[in-house]
Amino acid sequence: MSKFLLPFSEGRTSRSLFSSTGMLVSSFFLAAFVSIQNSLIYVLFILGIVVMGGIVARTRWGTVLSLISKIEVIILAWLLIIPLIYGTTVLFQISLPWGTLPVFQEGVERGLLLALRMITIILIFITTLSHMTLSEFIGALKTLQVPTAMLGSLLIMLRFIPLFMEERSQMHNAQILRGYDLGNRWQKIRSLGNLVGTTIDRAFDRSIVVYEAMALRGFGKGSMISETGVKRSDAILLVLLAVLVLSMLFLIPHLELIII
Repeated sequence: MSKFLLPFSEGRTSRSLFSSTGMLVSSFFLAAFVSIQNSLIYVLFILGIVVMGGIVARTRWGTVLSLISKIEVIILAWLLIIPLIYGTTVLFQISLPWGTLPVFQEGVERGLLLALRMITIILIFITTLSHMTLSEFIGALKTLQVPTAMLGSLLIMLRFIPLFMEERSQMHNAQILRGYDLGNRWQKIRSLGNLVGTTIDRAFDRSIVVYEAMALRGFGKGSMISETGVKRSDAILLVLLAVLVLSMLFLIPHLELIII
């Protein structure tokens, strides 16, 4: 049970001051607050707070940054596409064989803002999840009244998607060793189709076995997932969020005036 889709702290002793429910709810509120910010300075300020909080909490940065790097293509898309389609002030032009491609100043600013928002929100959630186990995460969702059927599906997905990805990679490497990638385009397409079909077929068979095993253990007939509840110390998280919001409303505007 060492591989999961998210960076859960399996096999580590839980020393968290706060409950997983409190951390998850606080993360949602903070992410929502980030999503409505329209200033780079504000988003950078929150990003700095998140990083400092992660350092204090001894976050496993290697695991967190590794997951963030896997979705960097989506983040870079905002930086590359939006400046080309949004704005009116031409910053500079790119010469192409079929004409010129303008890059707008407003698009650069908007793309940078959206990319920074995404990085901050993703960092918030991944950092939070890295400080709880899978059972604590599922228990927090149970406390928040998420239906048991959805929790069961989520539990299977988080556990077995990494296994399917690893299995697909192993099968692809086996095909390469057997020379399946040396043929023409049609042969490569057939090879890829066989790989995808086999992976889906094996995944379907495995899902049936898993469901039958869970059904034999009483899944769907009772409460297999216990709630994690909340702690009194979760009130500290609310206080910290309130302090952050108030500092954003009163402190940052004064800093902007000083900078200007």
